[in-house]
Amino acid sequence: MKKYYVLETINNGATVKINKKFTSRSKAINYAFAYFERKTFNNDLQVEDEYLIDNNKHNIEYVLDYYTRFRINRVQFAA
Repeated sequence: MKKYYVLETINNGATVKINKKFTSRSKAINYAFAYFERKTFNNDLQVEDEYLIDNNKHNIEYVLDYYTRFRINRVQFAA
């Protein structure tokens, strides 16, 4: 089975699904930080908390602050 990661950002209540597939969770996280740095002009962002969505270790929400967060979900498919 092949796997990839998808990214969804949430900024001030607006959800944006990033139309890109990532080969690792860390690449998706790095992309999310770069995305928010461009949007907010803030280079001091850091993860304040993280949550498993539906108790699934492959679907995690990372909280940067009350208004800014992102979700990364691992997707598997048969090759």
